[in-house]
Amino acid sequence: MKGKRVVLFTLACLVVTTVCGDHSRSYASERLRDRNTNQGVPLGDAGDLSIDAILEPNYASALAGYREQGLQPAAQPDIVIDAARYTAFGGAKPASDTVDGQTALVWDKATNWIEWTVEVPEDGLYNLSARYYPMAGKRLPMQRDLLIDGKSPFREAQRLYFFRNWVDRGDPEKNNQGDDVRPKQVEQPLWMEQPIADGNGLYPEPFQFHLTAGKHVFRMNFLAETMAIDRLALTSPATVPSYAEAKQAFEGQGFAPAEDVSVKVQAENNPNKSDPTIRREANGDPLMEPASDGRIRLNAFGDWRWRKGGQKAAWTFEVPKDGLYKIGLKVGQWWGDGLPSYRQILIDGQVPYKEMELYPFEYSRSWQLETLHTADPGTGKEEPMLVPLKAGAHTITLVAEVGPYQAVAEALTADTQKLSDLYRRIIMVTGPTPDPNFEYELGKKVPELVTDLKAIADDLAVQMNVLRELSEKEPSTVSSLRMMNHTFERMVANPDSIPRQLSELSNSQTSLSTLLTGLQNVPLVLDYLLIGAPDTRDPKVKSNIWQKSVSTVKNFVASFTKDYTGVGSVYGKDGKTASVAGEGEGPVLEVWVSRGKEWAEIMKEMAEEEFTPETGIRINVNTLPAGQLNSGSVNTLLLAASSGKAPDVATGVDAHLPVEFAIRDATVDLSQFPDYPEVSKRFLPGALIPFQYNGGSYALPETQDFNVLVYRKDVLGELGVSVPQTWDDAYALLPVLQQNGMQMYYPPTSLGFMPFLYQNGGEFYKDGGRKSGLDSPEAFQAFTEWTELYTNYKFPVNANFFNRFRTGEMPVGIADYLTYVQLSTAAPELVGRWGVAPSPGHQKPDGSIDRTAGGNVQSVAIFKQSQHQKEAWEFLKWWTSTERQTQFGQELEALLGVEARWNTANVEAFTQLPWPEDDLKALTDQWKYYKEQPYVLGGYFTSRNIDNAWNRVVLGGTNVRESLEQGIKDINKELAAKQKEFGFAPD
Repeated sequence: MKGKRVVLFTLACLVVTTVCGDHSRSYASERLRDRNTNQGVPLGDAGDLSIDAILEPNYASALAGYREQGLQPAAQPDIVIDAARYTAFGGAKPASDTVDGQTALVWDKATNWIEWTVEVPEDGLYNLSARYYPMAGKRLPMQRDLLIDGKSPFREAQRLYFFRNWVDRGDPEKNNQGDDVRPKQVEQPLWMEQPIADGNGLYPEPFQFHLTAGKHVFRMNFLAETMAIDRLALTSPATVPSYAEAKQAFEGQGFAPAEDVSVKVQAENNPNKSDPTIRREANGDPLMEPASDGRIRLNAFGDWRWRKGGQKAAWTFEVPKDGLYKIGLKVGQWWGDGLPSYRQILIDGQVPYKEMELYPFEYSRSWQLETLHTADPGTGKEEPMLVPLKAGAHTITLVAEVGPYQAVAEALTADTQKLSDLYRRIIMVTGPTPDPNFEYELGKKVPELVTDLKAIADDLAVQMNVLRELSEKEPSTVSSLRMMNHTFERMVANPDSIPRQLSELSNSQTSLSTLLTGLQNVPLVLDYLLIGAPDTRDPKVKSNIWQKSVSTVKNFVASFTKDYTGVGSVYGKDGKTASVAGEGEGPVLEVWVSRGKEWAEIMKEMAEEEFTPETGIRINVNTLPAGQLNSGSVNTLLLAASSGKAPDVATGVDAHLPVEFAIRDATVDLSQFPDYPEVSKRFLPGALIPFQYNGGSYALPETQDFNVLVYRKDVLGELGVSVPQTWDDAYALLPVLQQNGMQMYYPPTSLGFMPFLYQNGGEFYKDGGRKSGLDSPEAFQAFTEWTELYTNYKFPVNANFFNRFRTGEMPVGIADYLTYVQLSTAAPELVGRWGVAPSPGHQKPDGSIDRTAGGNVQSVAIFKQSQHQKEAWEFLKWWTSTERQTQFGQELEALLGVEARWNTANVEAFTQLPWPEDDLKALTDQWKYYKEQPYVLGGYFTSRNIDNAWNRVVLGGTNVRESLEQGIKDINKELAAKQKEFGFAPD
């Protein structure tokens, strides 16, 4: 065993060294690849970054290698490659078609890859560009993987982004409260020429590729979304001149400063955008244009949503005469605690000066007018960077860039990975809960422990200095890094103290990951752009105390006439209010939404665009915090129903509430509507179970949670094990994990009991829900299996799975939707290192695997107090339809990003949302076995007593059968009491 650990230690060290280093694959990576191939470890398909992709050197390393070798840009004309003249392909043959008047190659997912062969006449560095047209799809950027002569040139080439073009669908309309209504984001496809570059804003220049003279094969693999390609082109990398160099050139051409010209472009006025999440925003500063004056005015652009590298926006303007112009931007940059945000600035598609490749917008708590400027190389004095423009239309583009934070982020990513590996090596010796009084002699038992810790501490000190130089003041990021640096230095000085500080190592890794995410956020908000003559006087942009006071008074006065309870236009009960459908009377539905305002705004906009014109039914939308609507000490729905003021429709309702209200004759039986059977086919049959009671059905599913297996590809690859398909596989995996100080996670709640119960053939109730069904042999077997996870197999009874998954302590576990989203958005260091698979199940005699499990469903219901029940049913049918759920999910993700991905319960709509292909396959495989727990009179006592029975066995050591029988007795007692109370049982 000791020898095996040494081998594992060495292998782990080799893998991490390869990941963090700047050289090509080592023996460890080849060994890992062999394991992936020979043992079938599913470590990623074409739709996901593989382990091999992570082991590639990054572009910064490749660029440094070019410089060391003295490689120069190729000095020759452009080489144009007709996309239709490919030399090989995989899958279906790509089709040629006419796209927007241009004959081009249309590449969809049926074609796995396409190769082009090109003859290069000269050694040197080349840029690669593509002319493409985005085709209809899931609204994501088109994504491809690039190989040159069968090899990936660097890590970032594993996922290339070809962005779409987005615009506002017109100007904002005003609702009947006088507030601006944000226009919908629509795609405006067009032919675009794009150099192959980093889509995450990590590098300001297009990628350079070293090619030798002769034939080369370029292969692109399909990753996501259909696109049309007209041509590819190899070009010599252009050198961008500094302002001083360019100034001499345009002065020699006779350009003179323009006079008496000032062009103002309102930033919110519908620029072209690469990402629909960057949009118009509202700002209440009194000097905004236009001012809000007590209402919501969408008078700014960008803000926090314009924070991700690679997001760009372009504005068109006209100048009346030839000349030299200065460019000013009214900006707000009050994020980052002192660190600047960076933008690349292009004029007519080109970066005019080197200084504009990464232009910093300094931190300030107030609005500022930033005139693009640089320091004179001779005097050091700042001067505006004048841009020569000819009379006519021009375009200015701003691209969010991570800029100098890229090197810091790369270093911190490597430190995080080193720390994760170091932590795993330590717990292999100490276990996850070391004895504080035992001397483990880690300095001897963990190879290179002190050396690795010292290297991490030293690197943190280097990154602190870099951030200090970039900032006008010491940001909080530096303070956090300093604390971690001191912690590691103390550990280096006294290695015997490390077991007592194990939690600090784990916390440090989490903190580093959080800092890493923050560093790559570069937000900026714009009010307007000014293109004017050099002698134009700059306007005042910072409001004073008097102006702010006047604005406050206006807001106060407006509060007496404005309805703050609703979203968008608010209609009276008589419906006599102008709407998108025109003037007139009509029914008005009160709809309560148990979600955030953005969710409600999209629902309201969709309803007024489609539902109201089609049906004549208007809706008022009100938002309530989820805790108030569904649970807690005060249930708003219960209070509203008791006082006779229940809404017509409630959305986002927890699964148990519709039946809870149905028992009290407060919700409408939807099965009474003749088209209910057809509508119910939109959902999984198992998702409808909680809403069925006494022969009726009292709600429709709206969202549906899921439990899937998530696993660390890198860790399982190091251990040489496969992803478990059955619980027997999981039990076989546990010794390997535990021998290496790791664990598997399974949620210790009553929901965790459900898969074991259903997979063993048990049910929660019998006799039509009158008695507990947990007294069956199948239920006893299920309860025994479930509790033995914790008593025999030592699964943790309490753990922060998200954090421990990141550290590698728990490389395998069952995760819900929230954890999945967290891993997708808040763990950047794990990109490509984790995957999703269906949950383990029980193998049946025919060899198939039963994975039956449930989750949490939220619903939409109609209340009996409604005077418009038929109209409310029309709304439910419209809202839960495939088209509306797909549109809502797309709009929501366009507005808020992937962290708001809509887990709709509509099966067809779920498959049409932009889930990663691999994840979607795993999720849909799991959904085939979806089955929820029924809800009956007194059913709340079932989950409560299952938890109590689990506590008695796992925490109290009670006999399994005795504990379960006690729980069954308590459940049946409560069921009988409730049946008696509501007249379903004799006295």
